[in-house]
Amino acid sequence: MGERIKALRKEYGMTQLALANALGITKGTVSTWENNSRTPGFETLSKLSDIFQRSIEYIMGKSDDATPPVWDESVMDELALSQVEDDLTEYALKYARLDQFGREAVEAIIRAEYNRCRNQDELAPAGKYFGRISVRRDMNEE
Repeated sequence: MGERIKALRKEYGMTQLALANALGITKGTVSTWENNSRTPGFETLSKLSDIFQRSIEYIMGKSDDATPPVWDESVMDELALSQVEDDLTEYALKYARLDQFGREAVEAIIRAEYNRCRNQDELAPAGKYFGRISVRRDMNEE
């Protein structure tokens, strides 16, 4: 994805700073994407899609079709869920590496935010999302 973002940025004659300013982020963030050390979130990918007139799939390197995107609600929903799935997997793997204090801190924040959303009637319906996260220990790691 980093190479694709860099190529599009150059194709549009933009510096990292110009792209960062267009997105309301730092130049360093653009650099981390181009070096593949971080990836932009769904909202930012959507903005990149608007700026470069390419589909999110193209920007992410999941498609070689460089034609401008045609959006419909189902495509947007699917892309948003894909990003949520990627984020949750990343968070689960990081959580698994925490010590007991870290895990308790994360769980306390989740409980507090869940209760806040419930009290403000902001929770998504319970049946709206479902899934399964599977975490395995790499037995080859020493």
